[in-house]
Amino acid sequence: MRIWFALLVAPVLALADQGMSLAATNWACAAQRPIAVHLVHALFLLPVAASIVPAWRLWRVPVSTATERPHSVEEIRFLAGIAAGTAAISAAAIVAMWMTTWVIAPCYS
Repeated sequence: MRIWFALLVAPVLALADQGMSLAATNWACAAQRPIAVHLVHALFLLPVAASIVPAWRLWRVPVSTATERPHSVEEIRFLAGIAAGTAAISAAAIVAMWMTTWVIAPCYS
């Protein structure tokens, strides 16, 4: 299903972004390349933001045009709404972590 990536993988990618950006900070400061931390955030934000679109489209499907049974369509729409919200919160978390990188230099010394 199109919503499982947004529901399950997007929060995991947000947590992985936090760990990878912290690990990249040490290397970026040692190599004097702070752009590496920004690239880590961008690489994790792209799939998380892209996962919102299929879940949102499935959430917006009208019940009358669906080909499945009515109660299963409502369940799928509910789960798609939860998935879109979860992916949006995960994207917002990545953006919030990225904003601190813009405000506070990773190599502050």
